[in-house]
Amino acid sequence: MRWEKPIYIAKKVSGTEKDIYGNLITTYEEPKLYYFNVQPISSEVDLMEFGEKAKMIQKAVIPIAYQNIFSENDLAYLDGVKPNEEKVHGANANYRLYPPRNGNKVIIIYFERITGK
Repeated sequence: MRWEKPIYIAKKVSGTEKDIYGNLITTYEEPKLYYFNVQPISSEVDLMEFGEKAKMIQKAVIPIAYQNIFSENDLAYLDGVKPNEEKVHGANANYRLYPPRNGNKVIIIYFERITGK
């Protein structure tokens, strides 16, 4: 499709592992490539829901075939960011997923920019 662009999503692995210092860390699967139409939010309803965070949110409306594929806190690589040369899956990700929402015959995913990297 004309508006679709490449994005990568790394699924969160259930549970945690310990790093070399004994700290519990979240781990992610290898990022997979998808082609979705992802845009900054602009509807009044979305802007009201996210308030001050609205500038950090992007949204994708994807086919229902992706139901139960993505989960809250999976990581995404948007705006041209790629998982190239990552030593740890998710290290280059710049967005985190909100819980996907069912919307009749589509799935709606909101992505929040990760800050402080």
